[in-house]
Amino acid sequence: GPVLLPGWGAWQGAQREPAWAKTQRIAKEKARAAAAKERKDAGLKHVQISEKVDKKAAKFNTAQLPFPFTSKEAFDRTLRLPLGRDFNTDKSFRDLTRPQILKSNGRVIEPIKFTTVASKEKRSAERSHSKAGKRA
Repeated sequence: GPVLLPGWGAWQGAQREPAWAKTQRIAKEKARAAAAKERKDAGLKHVQISEKVDKKAAKFNTAQLPFPFTSKEAFDRTLRLPLGRDFNTDKSFRDLTRPQILKSNGRVIEPIKFTTVASKEKRSAERSHSKAGKRA
C-alpha cells in the first residue's frame, strides 16, 4: 500500500496523538481487559452471557421453597414442565390445569377455623372420656 508521509494527504498534526489522550486510551484498554477477564463468558469463544438483572422476571422468583416441595431441584423440575396445549395432549392439559378442589357455583365454603395444639389435645381427651362414658 501507499506509504503515509507526514504532511502529505492530511492536516498538520492530525496524525499526532496528545500524551494525555494516549494515557487515557491505554488506561481504558487496561480497564476493559480487566473487566473482560471477570465476566462469566471470559473463557468461552463466540459466547456472550448477559449479566444484567431482569427486573420483570425477578418478581416471579421465590425467597423460599413453596410448601409441598422439599428440594430446590424438585421445584425447578415442575417449573420446567410446559403446561400449554401446544406441548401436551388435550386430556393431559386438562389434568395439569384442573383445580384440586371443585365446588359448584353458589355453594358456601366454610372458613378454616384456627385451632391451637392445646385445644386439639383437649378435644382428643374429651373424645376418649365421652367414649368411655358411652361404654359404661
